[in-house]
Amino acid sequence: MLFGDTVKTSALFQNTISSFFLKRARTVKYCAVFAVYVLCAIGAWGTEYTWTGGGTDSNWTTENNWDISGYPGTDDDTAIFTGNTEVTAVLDGNITISTIKTGTEGASKVTIDTDGHSLTTTNFTVNAGATGSYNTTTVITGNGTLTVSGTATVSSGAEMNVNAANFSGTVTNNRTITCGDGAVTFGETTNSGRITCSTTSTVFNGAVTVLAGGTITGSTGTAEFKSTVTNNGTITGDSGAIKFGGNVTNDGEISGSSGTITFSGTTDNSGTITASDGAVTFGGSLTNDGTITGGSGAVTFGGIVTNDGKINGSSGTITFSGTYGSSTNATAKLTASSGNTYF
Repeated sequence: MLFGDTVKTSALFQNTISSFFLKRARTVKYCAVFAVYVLCAIGAWGTEYTWTGGGTDSNWTTENNWDISGYPGTDDDTAIFTGNTEVTAVLDGNITISTIKTGTEGASKVTIDTDGHSLTTTNFTVNAGATGSYNTTTVITGNGTLTVSGTATVSSGAEMNVNAANFSGTVTNNRTITCGDGAVTFGETTNSGRITCSTTSTVFNGAVTVLAGGTITGSTGTAEFKSTVTNNGTITGDSGAIKFGGNVTNDGEISGSSGTITFSGTTDNSGTITASDGAVTFGGSLTNDGTITGGSGAVTFGGIVTNDGKINGSSGTITFSGTYGSSTNATAKLTASSGNTYF
């Protein structure tokens, strides 16, 4: 072999070796990228933990209380309570996770005792596995606060009892939500079931739609609706004040009790509004095609009143501070009673 041939062979060998290791390096690189992708995907999916209660206590962070190693404690995790048996889980620290589901398989009561801590989740579904067949009850107790930033759903046949809670996202209630003695805040709410307000304060920050058959019942605490209200069901007051800060469209029934009722925005009434012992104030304009009945408390109309329905007085005074009229016969549609009527 000539010297030139030797040089050529050596160069060819070096190129072959370089190409081999280059391909290996690319393969390792692609594998590493794929591994990172898989790990990120797994992290994005999070982990589902199902409560078994197999630990020596009822603490949330006791790993033996869950079906797999660990406990739900990261933003992507899901906690599942099947409802096969009555259980109580106790928070032993602040918990923030993605989703809570209760009643996925059975109707037994699920109690989460916050024990002074905060429970934060994006989504919360009560009666998650049923369409009315399970009468699941979920109770959030303790001196802590439940925060649901995304979607809260109470399915048909279910009940949710909360003490202090902040539902800052959307709420869909198809059965029962009972608020306790802590402050409770709702975001956008669609209600075809029953909502009983807190004895402290209940605030609806988002738009509220009460469907036919749905009820919102006041309590000793203040109930405040800060956005629009569309009512085809029933809103009933108690000794606590009810405040409507936005526009109200009422095709259902709104009735007072000993607490005051205030309409600050525009009111469009085709249903019934019935006062009782508490005063009722319409601060904005009113279009009435339904029936408004006064009680022993004063009824005050502060804005423009267009009355094509009926306004009936009672023992309380009725005061029209703004313009009163009708597209037909306004006088025939206004009936005074033993109370004074002022224009």
